[in-house]
Amino acid sequence: MDSRFSSNYDPTVDVQPDSAEEDDWEQALEAMRDRQKWKQQGADRLLAAGFSEKEVKKWEKGDAKDESDVKWAKLGEGREWDRGKVVDEDGMVELKPEWGRLT
Repeated sequence: MDSRFSSNYDPTVDVQPDSAEEDDWEQALEAMRDRQKWKQQGADRLLAAGFSEKEVKKWEKGDAKDESDVKWAKLGEGREWDRGKVVDEDGMVELKPEWGRLT
């Protein structure tokens, strides 16, 4: 303690640089590279297993849904919200299962 109060004391010699900060950065960088490598290998494994390119892209995107996930009905096709609805002779709308109807 007395050495720190002497006239020839240099505080820059007394301080050690904190190497933990550098280690955190290196670990974070390594973790990011590992995740990228894992993701690429996962896509390659899915392609090798027979999944389509479209399914692999969907896997890479994750659970986030956007406008590309909307299935649009073509002209003349039934709409999703009309599935199972049947109009009877009186004009009343009933819900019946698709598998129980004959067309």
